[in-house]
This record gives sequence, C-alpha cells and structure tokens, in this order.
Amino acid sequence: MTRLRLALLALATFAVAASAGAQSTGRSKGRPAKAAARSPIQDIEARGPNPKGPFAKLSIEQRDSIGEAARKLLGTRYKWAGTNPAKGLDCSGFVQYVFAKLGIDLPHSSRELATMGGAVTKDTADMKPGDLMFFGKGKRISHVGIYVGDGIMIHASSSNHSVVETPVVKYRPAGGLQWKGVRRVIDTTAASGGDGNPGPGSGDQGTNPR
Repeated sequence: MTRLRLALLALATFAVAASAGAQSTGRSKGRPAKAAARSPIQDIEARGPNPKGPFAKLSIEQRDSIGEAARKLLGTRYKWAGTNPAKGLDCSGFVQYVFAKLGIDLPHSSRELATMGGAVTKDTADMKPGDLMFFGKGKRISHVGIYVGDGIMIHASSSNHSVVETPVVKYRPAGGLQWKGVRRVIDTTAASGGDGNPGPGSGDQGTNPR
C-alpha cells in the first residue's frame, strides 16, 4: 500500500511540474523579447540617409555644395527675421535657407541651432565646410554663420547690412559678442567613407532674438 501511494505521489508531482513548464513556455512565447537599448549614434546609423533634420547623411560633394549655396547669397540684403533672399535674410534665416537647398530642415533660431548636432573644437584645423559658428554674450546665443573652409565664414551681418564672407581669425563681431562654439549638424562619414564626424542668427549687435 505504501509503495502504491509513493508511486501515485511521484506521478502527481511530475504532472504538476510538466504543467508549470508548459505554462512558463507559453508565457515566454506570447511575450515579445525586449529590444536591447541602442546608443544615439546607433540610432542615427540605423536611420540611414535622412534628408530632413540634423545629422542628415550627405556625400562630401553635397557638403561642399553648402559653401557654393552660401556664396551665391553674398551681397544679399540683411533683414531682421528675414528668410527670403529676395526680401532679405537675417543670420539664422541665411543658415536655414542654405541648408534647405540640400533638403535639410533647420529651425530659424540661432539659439535652437546651437543645441543641435555635435560640438566641434573651435579650431579651423578641426572644422569642416558646413559647420555652424555661434556667437553671443554669456549664455545667450545671438549670431550664427556657416564655415565654408579655408578659414572663411559666411554670415548675414547686421553691421554690414548684407551677407558677407569673413576670415575667422579676423572676425570681431559688433556689440562685444564672443565666439561661443561650433556645431556640426551634417554627417558625411557613413555616406561617403570620408573623415567627417557628427558631431553652440540674429544680428551681430545682439539685438536680434534669432
């Protein structure tokens, strides 16, 4: 009798264990696996060519055409808050217009632009055409220009009343503004195999809020 009870008890234990195993397997199959977290750089790479927004992947030829687009606007009249070359451009409007030529949608605000992309050393040896240069006082950003290579920045200048090109080492912005930083909002590494890496508009006098 004792042996019979032990046998029945063993069978019952086995059945309970098998049932629990089946339920556990069913739950694991029904629940999707949690995706591993990706770094921001991995997200950018996974996104592929992206003509809209920061870190748009461009070929080196496309990046260089930013300089060409900027130079075509030399002499354009300066206008506070302007976004149309026919009527005039302010500094962030100038940047927005040039990048829009390559399908890159940037905000019309130097302060917002100063938070985008990645920081680059304030050294023309490290800077590349298409990098954005920012100026301001304290924590306030009030002017932005586009670095086009060879130590030259192109920007819409309120003191010159037009879009001008200026040697970086000679630029002394009006109103006591200081060179605050450089940002890179385009990436040419993945698109072309080049050495680019992803990476802080308004009037020179600091009166333009953009």
